[in-house]
Amino acid sequence: MQWDAPSKPLAVDDPLLLPEREVNAEIGINWFLGQEIPKGGYVRILAESLLWKECLGKTRIRTTEGLTTCMEPHRGWTIASSSWNVLQK
Repeated sequence: MQWDAPSKPLAVDDPLLLPEREVNAEIGINWFLGQEIPKGGYVRILAESLLWKECLGKTRIRTTEGLTTCMEPHRGWTIASSSWNVLQK
């Protein structure tokens, strides 16, 4: 009979908490989704979700609440916004 090896708690690998900081960034005005995140990162909680609109030719694309949607009536689709960001690159 063999015993399991000692394990370590999963919390050991958790990242440190992000520091609280005030960042005056308005998405689409002075900060864009394609830009690099400020060093050290930060979290911002907003009262309402942001809507990000793009046009690729005549095709209208909108991203909100983690989903990206093509607004064309005959060929619409919705995917996770993270997948959309990867596809754009």
